[in-house]
Amino acid sequence: MNLIFVVSTTLFIGNLSSSSGSSVIAAPAVVPGAIVPVGGDSSTNDDGNSNIAFQLVGYVKDSVVRMVDGTKELWSNHGRCNQIRGKQKDYRERLQKQWEFEEQGWTPKEMKQRLAKINGGISYDEFVFLMKGKEDRGKLMNLVFLGWGAPRLFPYAMMFYPNMLPGPFAPLHDASGRESKLGKLSRERSHAVIRTLLAIENEAKAVPVLAKLNIFGKKKQARQMDEMDSLGKTIRQIMTAPETEISKHNVASIAMNTIDEALFRPLAMTRAEQRLCFVPKCVINGILTTIEGPNLLQGIMPSFMKRGQILNHIQKLNDVDHFLVNEKINLDDLSTARLLEACSDRMIVGPGQTDEERRKHLQTWLDLSVNEPTERIEKTGEYFNTNLAKTILIGYYSLNGARDDRSASYLPREMFSAKTQIE
Repeated sequence: MNLIFVVSTTLFIGNLSSSSGSSVIAAPAVVPGAIVPVGGDSSTNDDGNSNIAFQLVGYVKDSVVRMVDGTKELWSNHGRCNQIRGKQKDYRERLQKQWEFEEQGWTPKEMKQRLAKINGGISYDEFVFLMKGKEDRGKLMNLVFLGWGAPRLFPYAMMFYPNMLPGPFAPLHDASGRESKLGKLSRERSHAVIRTLLAIENEAKAVPVLAKLNIFGKKKQARQMDEMDSLGKTIRQIMTAPETEISKHNVASIAMNTIDEALFRPLAMTRAEQRLCFVPKCVINGILTTIEGPNLLQGIMPSFMKRGQILNHIQKLNDVDHFLVNEKINLDDLSTARLLEACSDRMIVGPGQTDEERRKHLQTWLDLSVNEPTERIEKTGEYFNTNLAKTILIGYYSLNGARDDRSASYLPREMFSAKTQIE
């Protein structure tokens, strides 16, 4: 039974995924039932149908080759990550000796805590590679745990949630030419924004069926509907900001100032506030869809798991943001690929955007989420809810991308365009 599971899993991963490194062997994907000639005339019969035996051999061969190549690349990436961590360790040791020489007055425990936050001594490309390696290790451990704990669900999980695979095994974008990867992201994120706005408006006006049956929860339901109505009006206020305000501040800054009281507090944030427990479920669903893309599992996933995935993504953004700020990385030095990747993680990217636009938006992101809060905290001693701030920025840039005329989702905008109004 275990042997059957290993073989079937190998075949499934091999055909679902394709290695992304230089060691990829471009083997054709074999679909069961398709006609794939392997050995010339000897592989076909008189009816012109493909020989099942040759199809099976090609299927197994392609799957094994892809599995082996992906495993080699995963191991090679692990070795390079160790080299990068070695460079970080050497840098921290030199920095520790410098601090000890300067006699900063810190205890060994305090110095160790400060050194743990230092990620210097490496380039931005190396830091991004290290982050991806860390993410791949986590995915690999999840696969091992799932294969051990729920082997029967393993193939279905990979089928409906291919993002769970490590980078070398991740499926490549469909290159059929119908839409680009950037266009697909723009379309899916625009649809997620529209569904979220409709859900906010609906929850503010319509009483759920189950809530009508609860005769003791009318006040609570009314309060929730008032909160959703207030949220909807706040979003409308941001989208219809007057030109005089936009000329003084960018719209992202206006969005952050609108909820300033929730972002900065004189007292420490509670765990529930840090974990976004007070963010409406429909907003959590929309944010998760923009990050992960639509998949069937989100419909049955509990809210705490959805928030956990969002917080994991925000933590990754926090690490990258602090590296860019603390190491004083010049955004003009980022290549187009790195810039596109950084902006896509923050929902900034969209079809037709130039590198100059992306750098401007990325700098605004860093100012609003890192630079300005740090300066304010040093002056006032307030506490800042980083998770909520980045959630708001993700929502804002998703909304901004959906409203952009260059968005891949064109029909919703055309419906409200002045050119298409019926006289």
